[in-house]
Amino acid sequence: MKTAKIYKRMRILMVLSLITMTISGCGEVDTKPIVTGGNPPVIKFEGTGTLDQLFVRGPYTLEHLRQEDKIAGGKQVLTTEEAKESERIQGNKDYSMWQLDPSRDFRVSRLSITYGIVPNGFRQVYPANGKSPEPLIEGKIYNVLAPSASAKFKPVFFKIDNGKAVEVPPEQTR
Repeated sequence: MKTAKIYKRMRILMVLSLITMTISGCGEVDTKPIVTGGNPPVIKFEGTGTLDQLFVRGPYTLEHLRQEDKIAGGKQVLTTEEAKESERIQGNKDYSMWQLDPSRDFRVSRLSITYGIVPNGFRQVYPANGKSPEPLIEGKIYNVLAPSASAKFKPVFFKIDNGKAVEVPPEQTR
């Protein structure tokens, strides 16, 4: 009887350990930028990965984003026809505004980056030659992408509204 009780307690302990490990999140949490502050905004992050790059793209209008979403339909890879239609909408415009590459591993949970200011340990790739990125325009929409190692990432849209950085919910861009 004692042996049966010991095995039962061991099984309960194993189940509780498994539940605790699952709840505590042994895996990586997606990287998501959080845009706050004024103009220029501050970009902080949720997640557990290490930042590979940081991109700020724009300016967009809601109409532009809705047309793009209609073509892509939420897909990451476009067919040749879809890519041609997207190119027609964009024209020759390059929406790149700012790109940073880290010189070492930075955990996203500890980062805070102000738009246009290159933090220690980062290199500005775009615009080249240390030129300042274009200022953000009130009412236009911008996109922050933060690909990270060892975790998926989620892009975020934001705009400057009355001098403050405000996230644009994904459903508004569809």
